[in-house]
Amino acid sequence: MRSDGTIGNAGSRTYFARVAIAWALLLVSMTTAGYAAEDSNDEDEAVEASRLEMKTERVIVFKDGYCLVVKQASATTDADGTVFTDEVPDAAALGSFWVVPEKATIKSTIAGWVDTTSDTTKEVNCTSLVEVIKANIGKECSFQVSNETIEGTLLKLLTNDDSPAAPVPLNPQLAHLSHFARSASPAAVQLSTTLSAVTGNYFLVRTEGGDQMIAINAVRKLTIKDMNSTIEQTVSTKAKHKRLSMKFAEANQKVKLNVMYFRPDVRWIPTYRVDLTNKEVADQKAGATPQKIAEIAMQGELLNEAEDFTDVPFHVVVGVPNFRFRSTPSPMVLEGAMRNLLAQAAPNIMGNNGFNNLSNAMYTQRSQEFRSNRAAGNNARSAVELPAELSGSGGNDLFVYELPAMTLKKGERAMVPILRTEVPYRDIYTWDIELTHSESYAATTADSPSPLVLSETKVWRQVELINNTDIPWTTGAAMFVDGMQPLAQELLTYTSPGGICRVPVTVSVDLRGKASDSEVKRSFNALKWRGYNYARVKGKIEAELANNKTHAVPVEVRLRFGGKAIDASDDGEITLASYREEDWVGKRGDAINNSSSIFWNATVEPGECFKPVVNYEFLFRH
Repeated sequence: MRSDGTIGNAGSRTYFARVAIAWALLLVSMTTAGYAAEDSNDEDEAVEASRLEMKTERVIVFKDGYCLVVKQASATTDADGTVFTDEVPDAAALGSFWVVPEKATIKSTIAGWVDTTSDTTKEVNCTSLVEVIKANIGKECSFQVSNETIEGTLLKLLTNDDSPAAPVPLNPQLAHLSHFARSASPAAVQLSTTLSAVTGNYFLVRTEGGDQMIAINAVRKLTIKDMNSTIEQTVSTKAKHKRLSMKFAEANQKVKLNVMYFRPDVRWIPTYRVDLTNKEVADQKAGATPQKIAEIAMQGELLNEAEDFTDVPFHVVVGVPNFRFRSTPSPMVLEGAMRNLLAQAAPNIMGNNGFNNLSNAMYTQRSQEFRSNRAAGNNARSAVELPAELSGSGGNDLFVYELPAMTLKKGERAMVPILRTEVPYRDIYTWDIELTHSESYAATTADSPSPLVLSETKVWRQVELINNTDIPWTTGAAMFVDGMQPLAQELLTYTSPGGICRVPVTVSVDLRGKASDSEVKRSFNALKWRGYNYARVKGKIEAELANNKTHAVPVEVRLRFGGKAIDASDDGEITLASYREEDWVGKRGDAINNSSSIFWNATVEPGECFKPVVNYEFLFRH
């Protein structure tokens, strides 16, 4: 360039060559940056394409607090033939976790942990002067430095962006700002959460006299018009979470697969409402016990402590399959022990407190309950009213009610109507008598116990429900009502189609019974066995059951005692069993004796008494 500011030829050529090189370098840099951005975007899209899109197809729920979850998934394999998902269940039983592809060939499934870093920008309160200055750049301000007051406009915070300060740990009160904190699950572990630091020792302020650089620590009494008290900062979260990776033989191919696993924390409980009406069954056989109509409604109560289910069909199962390793976790879920959150959330229902155990003790049959293999009498079949969207199917000793799709979040409960039907029932009154004997042969005095026992017992009204439908009734709590009048709550046990279920309802106030046990004869040295002499006591048991109702009632009387029944009146059926210590006072009987049971089946007319008699004998050593 000449001294007059013009450019000569040689200089001109050199100058333009330099400019051309600079532009070329700039274009190369921009192109490379564009390619890098495109490559980065392509890489992100490829990663997302290989992430499995999971959808829960159905949940098969059992009554013991376990379920089978079936999910469908699809994705495109990457260049290595791999797809992955971070939706790893936190519980699955050993041997129940399966990944089943529809067509493609799967080579392996890997479960492991992946480290991630996520950044989110959030507004937080300014807690330092440097943050206030950065949040109010461009605004008018006034402040004091020493004894001088400065007024002007905040121009710039002087900081070196190329060397940012180390982030600071996130204040616990700000943990909710983290994206990870909002989406944390048992399948993930948060390692650290930090907040980007705002740094700077000086700032520029534009005044009437010019721009001034001010040390931040020298500022006093800062005043800003319309001050912003918040600032945007970056919250960085480092975490690790579970990941399942499936490797296929084919690369860059669309694959579909099913994922299934058996896990705890979902349960269904059947409950019944049984309305005992006075409507009589039509076309009853002459001489048969009158039958009436019972209206039965069943609903399923669902408990979910497993995971969120959105618009998912639930299948509830009658019967419990045998899963031997239900308490052993699958290694694919990366858990050291099988967790059962439902047992913690509802210990009474799951039986963890040792009382009212629905899974075990509640489902055992009571001694006075009765179920026949097949119902006799009227062969008419009852229709079952199922909701239009609900169906039922059976097979392999399991019956499944297929419920409509619903959304049930973790921690939620639901009640779903399952069936309504009308079935025949009949009343039956049962009287169970248990008498205990004493081996004492001392004479009866005021000071010595007598072997004679006087017993007054209660007569139960029970109902026999005849399942003349085509679907089974599963075990569940049943509320018995007469219209809106509650009668009782009991356990309705499993009843197959064509079976009879007997359920106790209440103690009858119009039927009363009593039984007396008296000694008839005592003979010493009646038997010698194993070197010991035995005395024989002969006795008689007399029972009396009075019907104070205005109509005849069918009754069943069962009597059990220690000793050998010789004969029984009224066609009583005698059953002899081996010695039972419960038949004797203080459990002090002799094993040489039998245990006797007698059963009577009778109809007692109104105002009449049923008076069965039993003669018996027992032995004791002397």
